[in-house]
Amino acid sequence: MNRNEVKMLLSEFHDDHWLPGIECLRECTRIGYESAWRRHIMPALGHTDMEDIDVETVESWLARIPSRGAARKAWSVLRAMLRKAIKWGLLDTDITRRVTPPRCGDYQPPTLDTGQLRTLLRGFWGHELEAWLICGACLGLRTEEALGLEWDDIDLRSGHVRIRRGVQWVNGHELVVEPKTELSRRTVVLPRFAILRLRQIKGKGRLTGGLNPGQVDRRYRAWCRRHGLPCVPRRNLRHSWATTALAAGVDVAVVSRALGHSSIETTARYYLRPDLNVLKEAQRAWEHSIMA
Repeated sequence: MNRNEVKMLLSEFHDDHWLPGIECLRECTRIGYESAWRRHIMPALGHTDMEDIDVETVESWLARIPSRGAARKAWSVLRAMLRKAIKWGLLDTDITRRVTPPRCGDYQPPTLDTGQLRTLLRGFWGHELEAWLICGACLGLRTEEALGLEWDDIDLRSGHVRIRRGVQWVNGHELVVEPKTELSRRTVVLPRFAILRLRQIKGKGRLTGGLNPGQVDRRYRAWCRRHGLPCVPRRNLRHSWATTALAAGVDVAVVSRALGHSSIETTARYYLRPDLNVLKEAQRAWEHSIMA
């Protein structure tokens, strides 16, 4: 029988081919994929033959998902599934390049400015999470990277900090993971004031002590509320460092390397947003050049 005469439902491909193929991925990634499958893909398309999934079907399905972020996530998973099916010779027609994907929102995460960061750091003086906050706020670390830092990763003479692991909280248990990409396995450098303070409070083991990620989050937020400190979600400490570093004139290529991004374009797209004062200075410089 010709392969094209054999029907394969998307759910059958998912169970028999897709799931075994993603076993090598990080647990948090697999959970994210499966969430998109259960909530959005399976109910609408799971019982559809893969050969019958066309551009109109996919775009109509995406339009019915109320959240733009959820639609983008669901589409990225479905697209990956269909492309795998083509690569493995289980599907003939590639519709993925003809689908108009959900547009990115103009979301700008809340960040702290330099004054707010200074206030936040001073407000955690002597707190059990002070070392964690110093590194998270001063190095532009991903949430999992800051949680995985150990005192042995920090050279308190040079200020060099090695990023070698991350810690995640997945399905109610702690998970130690490898850096997200090869460029994420990097060495970054603390500012002088951070080195001096960390020398005073040096400990052993993880910077977060015996706290799990959920406990770190709750104690961080509770302390900020109790003392009226500027507060953003933990992941936005990374955004705050990047935006303030760029505003201070640090080259985008240097910021990109510190963040562990795979390309400068990623850094520029998400963080290079000059404020109005910077733009005014740029216009004055431009005006001077043409009016001289």
